[in-house]
Amino acid sequence: SVSVSGTVDLTGNLPADLSINLNDARYADGELVTASLAGSLTVNGPLLRDPLIAGTVTVNRAELTIPENLAAAGDVADVTHRNTPRDVARTIEKALPDKGAPVPTARPSVPRVDVRINAPARIFVRGRGLDTELGGSVRLTGPVTSVSPSGGFEIIRGRLSILGQRITFDSGRVTLIGDLDPYVDFTATTPGTDITVTIRVTGRVSDLSIRFTSQPELPQDEVLARLIFGKGISSLSPLQVARLAAAASELAGGGPSIMDSVREATGLDDLDVVTDEEGNTAARAGRYISDNAYLGVEAGSAGSGKVTIDLDITGDLKARGALGTDESSLGIFYEKDY
Repeated sequence: SVSVSGTVDLTGNLPADLSINLNDARYADGELVTASLAGSLTVNGPLLRDPLIAGTVTVNRAELTIPENLAAAGDVADVTHRNTPRDVARTIEKALPDKGAPVPTARPSVPRVDVRINAPARIFVRGRGLDTELGGSVRLTGPVTSVSPSGGFEIIRGRLSILGQRITFDSGRVTLIGDLDPYVDFTATTPGTDITVTIRVTGRVSDLSIRFTSQPELPQDEVLARLIFGKGISSLSPLQVARLAAAASELAGGGPSIMDSVREATGLDDLDVVTDEEGNTAARAGRYISDNAYLGVEAGSAGSGKVTIDLDITGDLKARGALGTDESSLGIFYEKDY
C-alpha cells in the first residue's frame, strides 16, 4: 500500500510538505522490472518549481527479467521524396506535423531526488540462461532528468546454464545509470578442453551482450563448442551442432551473430531455431550431401530428435525419409509444375 499525508498550498507554485509511506508497495513496468517496496519519502518545496524528493526505500524483492529477444529496431529513418507528383506532395504535406514557429512555454518543473535504495538481498536477474541474486545499496541524487547513482548491487550468487551445464559467476555488479533499465556486468571463468574460457555478460538488462573469449584466443563458436562438448566444432556430430545452435540462439536472444558463425564454421547450408504451436523450441540443421540429397537434423528442447533425408530421384519424383524419437516415416512424392 501507499499512503500520503501533508499539505499543499494552492497558491503560487504550489508549495508542498508531503510524507509518503510505502508498505509492501508493488511496482511493475510491464516489461523488465517488478518489485516489492517499503520505506518513507518526503516531498518538499514548490511542486511547480523543482521540489525535492528525499528518503529511504527498502527493496523487499525485485525481479529483473532479461528479454528473450533482441531489442526492437530503432526509429524509421527520414525519407526524402524526389520528383513527387503534385497531388502526392499535397497529401504528404497535410499528413506531416506542423513545423511552424514554436510556441514559447514556461520552463517545466524538474524534481530533484536524494533517495537511498537498500536491498540486502533478493534482487534477481533472470532470463536467457542467467539466474543471479544480488544485494547492496545505492544513493540517487540530482534532477530526475540526470540522476547520479552512487553504489551498486553486488552478486550474492549466480550462474549461467548452457545445455545442462551450470557455470558459476566469479563476480558481478548491477548499477543504475539514470533509469530503471540497469547496467549489468557479470564475469565467469571456467576451464575447458586445453583452454580457459571467460564469459562476460554486459549491457543494459533490456539489451544484454554475452561474449565468450578464451586463452589461447579462439573464435566464439569454437569456444562455445569446447566449453559444452569438450571438443572442437569440426568434430561435432550433426545432432551436437543442432544443440549448439539452440544454445547459441538462446544466449544471443535470437540474434544472428553466434548462429551465423556456427553455420559458417560447420559448412551447413541451413541452421535455424524453430517453434511449434505449443511453444516448444528446436534447433534445425541441414546440408546437401550430394547434388540431389539433403540431410537434416532437428533437436528439440525437451530432448526429442529427428533425422530427415530428402532425395531427388528425378526432376519430378522425390523421396523423403524421417527417423525420430517418436516416429519414423518414408514417402515418395511426385511433383509437376504446369
